Amino acid sequence: MAPITELSIRDHGDDNDEVWITHYSSNHQILLVGEGDFSFSCSLATRFGSASNIVASSLDSNADDVVRKYKKARSNLEALKRLGASLLHGVDATKLHLHPHLNCRKFDRIIFNFPHAGFHGKETDSSLIKKHRELVFGFLHGASHMVRATTGEVHVSHKNKAPFSHWKLEELASKCSLALTQCVVFKKSQYPGYENKRGDGSRCDMPFLLGECSTFKFRVSRVAKEIYAEKVKGREMKERESKCSQAQKQLQVVSQRPVLTFGPLSYNLTQVPDPLVQSRQRALPLNPREHRCSSHIEDTIANHARFQEKSVQLDPLRYIGRSSHDFPFQTSHHPQEERFFLDCSSRFGGVPLDIHIKRMQSTLTQTSFPHQYTGESQERYRQEPFFQRSNRFNGFSHAIYNEEGQNSMLTSASFPHPYTGESQEGSLTRQSMNLNLYPPRLW
Repeated sequence: MAPITELSIRDHGDDNDEVWITHYSSNHQILLVGEGDFSFSCSLATRFGSASNIVASSLDSNADDVVRKYKKARSNLEALKRLGASLLHGVDATKLHLHPHLNCRKFDRIIFNFPHAGFHGKETDSSLIKKHRELVFGFLHGASHMVRATTGEVHVSHKNKAPFSHWKLEELASKCSLALTQCVVFKKSQYPGYENKRGDGSRCDMPFLLGECSTFKFRVSRVAKEIYAEKVKGREMKERESKCSQAQKQLQVVSQRPVLTFGPLSYNLTQVPDPLVQSRQRALPLNPREHRCSSHIEDTIANHARFQEKSVQLDPLRYIGRSSHDFPFQTSHHPQEERFFLDCSSRFGGVPLDIHIKRMQSTLTQTSFPHQYTGESQERYRQEPFFQRSNRFNGFSHAIYNEEGQNSMLTSASFPHPYTGESQEGSLTRQSMNLNLYPPRLW
């Protein structure tokens, strides 16, 4: 049934005129719970022109207590009695279904305006919020047994902002098999004569600030718990999406900001749109100490770049000592590497290093066989000093070479070589230089 925000009259014949005030009709069986000075029920009865369909109840034990607490209570009670309303006192909102005058009746509307458990501290205290929730839960539990199953509604008018929003009315109603069907804005001006009262303490007749408030409409539903669980999941998903979108916006803002470096030309911050950065803009030039620091950093970076360039150029020379099988050296890449490779290969008879080493090992293992030219054993050959073995030529021993070959070598030192054209003195000089450049440990 669609709510009507203004007073309207619907004609259903001459004898039966239905009057609507917002969500309430003169044909509805209405139960009002927690009435203070009975001003809300009196407002409905006055507009309807009859209160035969209204049952108004309060927590106060009798009418005298109500009249003593509220100034306008007497006039409101007299108007309700005159219009035919049923008035009940000493009704606990948490035990409606146990009241002897209410347990056998069914209502179309059960109303509890601004439920409150009393002023026992600050509204933000968790203990007081717990008492408020217990009051609302007891009311909804009893009202769920007294409202009509198909058309009946339970209405609770309540504030929207914290800490009142922490009561979580929808969660409490779902535990009582009541599902939220609609939440509409509560406007006090729609109920002429209604005065919201504190209802407790020394200032019980004083009004309280309403602010933003709404009327929550609940209906009986067997799947109320499932409906509420789905709503909670949907809210959580929306919250996550909103957080993700906010995080993405922040990342976009940060990525759009220019990156500030600390070089000598990076202190002009006037082009940065961030006001926090602009507030820290330098008005004076850099001092000499900062200039020295920045120049030192630039020199360090340049030296590091030159070192990297040299290391890249010298890196291929690390692999020259490897064998031809492991690393096939390519002489066409660098002329310096080509000359070095040819020099090394000429010292080993034009063969790679690994082949030369294998030949030397096979020669050293033949210790028991005599030399093929001199007749000496290999063991004696190894025992001779290095300077004696290095002067062997064409199979002659050191003594024969000293006696016969030394004179001929000295006489031919000034003459050129028959094949290369190089003198013997120049050849010896070149050999000594090669020994200094390439000592035996590198062979």
